[in-house]
Amino acid sequence: MKKHANLFCVGAALSLLCACEPVVKAPEPILPIPETKQVEWQKMETYAFVHFGLNTFNDREWGYGDSDPKTFNPAKLDCEQWVKTFVAAGMKGVILTAKHHDGFCLWPSKYTEHSVKNSPCKKDVVREAAEACKRGGIKFGFYLSPWDRNASCYGTPEYNDYFCNQLTELLTEYGDIFYVWFDNACGEGLNGRKQIYDFPRYIELIRKYQPNAVIFNDFG
Repeated sequence: MKKHANLFCVGAALSLLCACEPVVKAPEPILPIPETKQVEWQKMETYAFVHFGLNTFNDREWGYGDSDPKTFNPAKLDCEQWVKTFVAAGMKGVILTAKHHDGFCLWPSKYTEHSVKNSPCKKDVVREAAEACKRGGIKFGFYLSPWDRNASCYGTPEYNDYFCNQLTELLTEYGDIFYVWFDNACGEGLNGRKQIYDFPRYIELIRKYQPNAVIFNDFG
């Protein structure tokens, strides 16, 4: 009985101490806090970035927008092989440069002739890569360069319409997009003027058509 009494006293004392402890609130978050999709992106850890286009065949890092689309001729294009290599390397996704600064589109865009539709290849490289990723079980995203050295409307308000039209094609015709990659490269166009990019409008389109996509943008 004595032991039981001692145990009871200890238990009562602990209950009393717990009752007297102050309630500690969780710390307020330091904004901004990551969204769920950003946390999931972080967990991916590694993914591939593919820069493949006219420059591959013209020995240039940045094209000038004046290369003939006929020089784009990958006779043995095999996006399945790309994806198998990425998977073997532990990559969880792919970002494809759908259009770089030279303005050449790896898909048959309705809004320009400077694309694969006027090359000997005539393949929709964006579609082939996206579908290969789906079959391979990895995610697909794209880089669409805001700077376009081929578009005659670059440097005018109309260019933002042109860019949004191309962005919409990519967002709506190629399945789930995990990542849209921008930069703020802003050089001269054919008319010698620089462009004011409407990034809020671009981002609104992404949120509309691919709400689960994360965005890289080094402008704001």
